[in-house]
Amino acid sequence: MRSSRRTVGLTGLLGVAGLLSAGPAFSNTIAYNDYMAYQSMTIGGVETDCAVVTDPGCAFIAIVGVGDTSTVTAFSVPGATGLRNTLSSASISVSFNDGTSWGADIDLSIGGLYVSVDQSNGGAGFSSAASPTYPLATYGSGFSSYDLASDFFHSGFGPFCAVTSVCQDGSPLYATDGTEFRIRLGRAPAYSSFSSTVAPAPQPVDEPSAITVLVLGLGTLVGVRRLAG
Repeated sequence: MRSSRRTVGLTGLLGVAGLLSAGPAFSNTIAYNDYMAYQSMTIGGVETDCAVVTDPGCAFIAIVGVGDTSTVTAFSVPGATGLRNTLSSASISVSFNDGTSWGADIDLSIGGLYVSVDQSNGGAGFSSAASPTYPLATYGSGFSSYDLASDFFHSGFGPFCAVTSVCQDGSPLYATDGTEFRIRLGRAPAYSSFSSTVAPAPQPVDEPSAITVLVLGLGTLVGVRRLAG
C-alpha cells in the first residue's frame, strides 16, 4: 500500500510539472491618463465655473483608465479612423483653484466610457456614448501612429467639440458611490496631455527550475515515507 501511495504522488507531481512547463499566457495591462486644465464641472449637483483662469472654480482634471493591450480594436467612421479599447476600471481626480479637491472611481456600467485615438485627425482620450471627445480628449500632432498598446506621452490642446450640447452642459457620468458628475468643456484649456504606460507581463516560471524543485520535493517525500514506514 505504501508503494501505491508513492506512485500516486509521483503522478500528481509530474502533472503539476507539465502545467508549469507549458507556461501560462499573459496579456499586458495598460494605464491611460488624460489631464486637462481650466475646466468647469458639476459634482453632485454643485456647479463650479471657470470663465477665466483665475476663477476659484477652475478645475484641473485627470482621468486614469486601465485596460488590456489585447483588446485594442480598429474603428472607422465618416471623418475619422483610429483605434479604441475597453476599460476594466477608471478613476477621476480633480483639484480646484480654491484649494479643494475631489476624486472617485468611475462606474463603467453607465455612460459607455472607453479610450480611443483618432489617428486621422490627431487626438486621443476618453470617449463615451455622449461624444467621442467627452469626457476628456487631447489633440495635437503626434497621434497618427499611436497604437493604444505602448508607452506614450503627448501634450497638446483640447478639447475639440464633437457635440455642442455636451461641450456646454456636460453629460452625466457616475462615480461608483452614485455621485453624478459632469465636465463642462466650455473653454479651451491652457494645457492638456495624454499618456499611457504598459505594465510588463509576468514571466512564465522557468521550466528547468520548476522541475528541479519538484524532483527534490519528490525525493524528500519518498524519504519521509520510508522513515515513517
